Amino acid sequence: MNQMTRTIAPTLGLPGGYDVHKVREDFPILSRTVYNHPLVYLDSAASAQKPKAVIEAMRRCMEEEYANVHRGVHYLSARTTDRFEQARECVRCFINARSSKEIVYTRGATEAVNLVAASWGRKFLKEGDEVVLTELEHHANIVPWQMLRAEKGIVLKVVPINDAGELMMEEFEKLLSERTRLVAVSHMSNALGTVNPIGTIIDMAHARGIPVLVDGCQAITHQPVDVTALDVD
Repeated sequence: MNQMTRTIAPTLGLPGGYDVHKVREDFPILSRTVYNHPLVYLDSAASAQKPKAVIEAMRRCMEEEYANVHRGVHYLSARTTDRFEQARECVRCFINARSSKEIVYTRGATEAVNLVAASWGRKFLKEGDEVVLTELEHHANIVPWQMLRAEKGIVLKVVPINDAGELMMEEFEKLLSERTRLVAVSHMSNALGTVNPIGTIIDMAHARGIPVLVDGCQAITHQPVDVTALDVD
């Protein structure tokens, strides 16, 4: 318990951390009282609450600038398109992608993983090809591959975890074979909070010419993520 206290203290506005009360003020919804306590929201990876700046930007768009993006040459459409692309560039900077063209908008990670499975997976995977998952995956990074298994006869291999909830990396290495076509893994577990050694996983896979899909939902809300440094596919 003492170790846990030392670990989380910097995020609670204690010495060495940031002012959590100041951060809460940026989110109007957190001023609510629920069950006689100030609202605490911990499900940001599933659906993030919006700070004042985002709410104001959405309001301004709806009230002052709304028009089709990339489908008009009139003032409002051009203005909205500029804002749309500025947001893409902001995301690129936030995750240090090489180009804004690497930023593809979807409605969420579940749709994104399904999109990869339904497009890349259907085109390039064939019967007997292997996809390596882990026991820590969210169902959004399991079900699309199960569907491909039923449709195309691919093989799913699962990396086990130890009693500490950590991936057994020696087992992961054993599962990589000449038939492995993809490693699909979460950066951080949505259930246990385990932070996977994603850099090592990517390096091990790339050394064998295997591409890697990373479910980054949890990690992106808890720590800096540099996709260029990770060299994730």
